[in-house]
Amino acid sequence: MSLLIFAYRKLEIIRQKNDLNYKLMAMNRKIHDLQQYASNIADGAISMSDMMNTPASMFNRQLMFMTYAHNGALMGAQQNMQMLMTMPHMQAQMNQMQDPNMKMMYQNWIFKNLYNQERQKAGRAEEKLLNQQEQELQKEKAKLETRLKLLEAEYDAVKQGEDKSAQFWKPEYVA
Repeated sequence: MSLLIFAYRKLEIIRQKNDLNYKLMAMNRKIHDLQQYASNIADGAISMSDMMNTPASMFNRQLMFMTYAHNGALMGAQQNMQMLMTMPHMQAQMNQMQDPNMKMMYQNWIFKNLYNQERQKAGRAEEKLLNQQEQELQKEKAKLETRLKLLEAEYDAVKQGEDKSAQFWKPEYVA
């Protein structure tokens, strides 16, 4: 009877190991996708090459990030530009410029720099979020690997028990 119990437990352990291996494989894929996405947005801007190299699981998130980063950078740059233009030294500098085209180019240059700074801020914020998610996934992965090692040890013990039980029930022939 114990032989059947050992055999059943061995099959159950194999099923659990397969489930854990599948979860580990999915977790490794998630971690890889997060790392790939993080490298794509590291500079705060996303090129066409980055878009093409983004894992499918992260594509929607990347589109949302692009929208969020652009809108946030635009608003932040506009606010900073307004604040900057009200400063007395900036007004004095702008009043010294006689050529309106030069004034416009200077203002555009300032705005572009402010916009890029805001985009980089958005990229750093997203990267921080991704690092937190990756750390959580790594912890979960470590737990799954520990459970898998415990199942391996239990499998070995059950296999030894099954072998001993088989030896016990093996018929002996006397010649």
